[in-house]
Amino acid sequence: MITNLVGNRIREIRARRKITQQQLADSANIPRATLATIEKDESNPSLAAVYKIAVALNCTIDDLLEKEHDRVEVIRYTNMGRVESGDGHYRATTVSPLGNPAYSQQTFSLDADATYLGKPHPPGSEEYLYILEGAVTLEVAGEQISLEKGDSAHFRGNINHSYHNPGNTTARGMVTIIESPDLTDH
Repeated sequence: MITNLVGNRIREIRARRKITQQQLADSANIPRATLATIEKDESNPSLAAVYKIAVALNCTIDDLLEKEHDRVEVIRYTNMGRVESGDGHYRATTVSPLGNPAYSQQTFSLDADATYLGKPHPPGSEEYLYILEGAVTLEVAGEQISLEKGDSAHFRGNINHSYHNPGNTTARGMVTIIESPDLTDH
């Protein structure tokens, strides 16, 4: 059994979609009286019943447990993490939530004719590079790939890599790093 946190959300979603209790109960293959009891918060519904309702509403159980305002996390510019290379030619702003050990997304700028040496990430990591402005030469394990505005590249993040801006204006891009969980802990 799960505690009933879903009654109001089910009723809210059902009303927004203009579905009657009977229509939803039929679609979920549960008695209408059961649905009515769940919506009134007069029961402690089973996970199976909540799952059937979620499927019938074409949503997830999480959708039935979360309020709309809980689904969006806003990160204000003043709270975003920032890093800069020692020489100041590479500047990055973390636009993803800080502290997520498995995922990081940054926008970056790289000055003209400057190089940034990327730091290898743990084994199993992936890095995605997308160029927003200018051009960047990506070097991965000795292989050089020229990327221009609109181009993207994906590579294993645990190998040596660098970004070089061959142009005479600042290049801008986005980097997404996905780190695999450490499988040695299991």
